[in-house]
Amino acid sequence: MSLLIWSLKSSFFLLPPQYIHMVLYRSLLLMSLCSVLILITPSVLAESDNTGIELTHLSNFSIGIIPSGNTSPFHQELLASANKSAWDRGWTTQILTPDTEENITFQKMAMETLIRDNASIICLNTLDPSALSSEISAADAVGIPIFLYNTLSPVKDMNITGYIGYNQYTGAAEMGSYAARLLADKKNEALETVQGRVFILRGLPGFHADERTAGFIAGLSQSPGIRIVGEEVAGWDRETARQIAIKALTADHGIDIFYGNSDEMAIGAALAAIEKGKEVNKDIFILGIDGNTPTLEMIRNGTVTATLGVYPDLMGTTIIDQIEAVEMGRRVARYLGTPVIVVDSANLDEYINHSTWTDPKESDLEKGH
Repeated sequence: MSLLIWSLKSSFFLLPPQYIHMVLYRSLLLMSLCSVLILITPSVLAESDNTGIELTHLSNFSIGIIPSGNTSPFHQELLASANKSAWDRGWTTQILTPDTEENITFQKMAMETLIRDNASIICLNTLDPSALSSEISAADAVGIPIFLYNTLSPVKDMNITGYIGYNQYTGAAEMGSYAARLLADKKNEALETVQGRVFILRGLPGFHADERTAGFIAGLSQSPGIRIVGEEVAGWDRETARQIAIKALTADHGIDIFYGNSDEMAIGAALAAIEKGKEVNKDIFILGIDGNTPTLEMIRNGTVTATLGVYPDLMGTTIIDQIEAVEMGRRVARYLGTPVIVVDSANLDEYINHSTWTDPKESDLEKGH
């Protein structure tokens, strides 16, 4: 099977992601599966990195990136940042994007394509690494290192060069603790006695949704009077979340908090709350995870309460930094934890200007809870 490849100049980074990502995987198109490939080929090679180490021997270096999707601003912001960081080093980047996050079939075929194209390194974000075990083993057999990003959860019996991301469980637990404090402050009660009703919007089945749900519930546990009154899969999708939240609010006017496993689902809940006549931050709180630009704008205008900021753009830069370190023969942490912070109106500007960012740290295996 062949791929349509477009060469893009650096100015294309200024375009919105929906215009950048416009190349179709022909074989999957015949199967009615839409995908994207970007091939970035710099015309001027970087002469050295900021340490003065010559990088000209990496002039034919090609990074393959397979995200789990591209509809969320999280993916768009991360990929744009990774592209720019790779470009600045004079590297070629191929991005192969499935149409939906559950499309593991496309990710398998994308892995095969990158192996056949002799990619120098493959970076992968997937809901189910075990489903790609054969392809990961095939890459390892021909000497292509694999990085998994947006996760620290180890996969068994696979040779993974490095994991880059945040602890999904402990990050969500921070948001759960924050939610309990919100209700206690609003009702002027102690954490131990405050009562409340929470509805959870889950992502697609997989460890991301599992960890972000379980961690949030653990964070709420300091307030046993706060109950989970509903939990439904909204599939990382804004409109699905909106529809679910509308039904939930119609059936239960007393919901105090909607928590989405992602920002896009939180935005859906916010739109539903407004549609039902609720005033966010007065009648109801809306919480998410990602720290994406649209959500930050809604926090500023008071239509979303808070998000767990995970710095998608700086995570993208960190991925490329780790790749460079591996290729230059430096020791790298196998598990590199990137920072997170609860972002609300009080620290919004600091998050946006990255003054809240701290250097990624080596992490133990993500043991979850």
